[in-house]
Amino acid sequence: MKKLFNYFFIKPTNKLFFYLTIKLNKNLYCYIFNFYSLLFANKTKIQYRENFFHINENNYIWRFFHRHQGLMAYSSGLIKRGLKLKEEYLIKNINFNENDEVIDCGANNGDFFLCFEKKINYTGIEPSKIEYSNLYFNIKNQTLINKALYSNSNSYLDFYISGEYGDSSLIKINEFEEIYKVETITLDDIIDKISRNIKLIKIEAEGAEPEVLQGLKKNLSKIEYITIDCGFERGLKKESTLVACVNYLLDNNYELVDFTDKRIVCLFRNKLFKK
Repeated sequence: MKKLFNYFFIKPTNKLFFYLTIKLNKNLYCYIFNFYSLLFANKTKIQYRENFFHINENNYIWRFFHRHQGLMAYSSGLIKRGLKLKEEYLIKNINFNENDEVIDCGANNGDFFLCFEKKINYTGIEPSKIEYSNLYFNIKNQTLINKALYSNSNSYLDFYISGEYGDSSLIKINEFEEIYKVETITLDDIIDKISRNIKLIKIEAEGAEPEVLQGLKKNLSKIEYITIDCGFERGLKKESTLVACVNYLLDNNYELVDFTDKRIVCLFRNKLFKK
């Protein structure tokens, strides 16, 4: 019965709401978002002000801009968003301590930060102008970088913007809204400045994951865990980066400790760290 309900009601309802999100004006979208949230017994509500959408949850204000992405990510609330990402990125069984170093590659609005209950040292890297502005608003007293991770630093590369679905990439894609130049930086550059071991790096680069890893050479031994979205998002052919990422890390003393085919996410552990 539940499967039939999902198939004949939940899925069609989701499709309708997601389609409407990019067709409605901003204020009407808020009503749709809040109704959708209420429909599924959530208390999350949003308001539109100063050109952005704002969530107020337990006196914590969170901001986003793109309507389709916002409904998809936040209609169940910020706490559930964090729990979902812990599942998707396979980190729910990792024991984090206060002041652990976590690097978020492709931070977008900063959602990955919602995974952590303990006080961590967070570094978020996001090249998109709009998403970075949200990241800066949402995440306080942490290290935030408005550049693109790549295999080399100090280059300026074309960045293809597909913000509504969070699919912007350095690799040319089929559908994009605009192109502009972004400055590149490497993970080695970032870790050099941290000067400590890194507990976890999350990599979501919309198909540029191999290039991000290629910018991580001399500091590979300092990282305990790396979780990577290797889904079918690379370039015009929408290829997976699974093989390239797995081969790179297996060749550099990492082991694959978990995998999910829901988003093609892999979790790697550095063999140099004690279990």
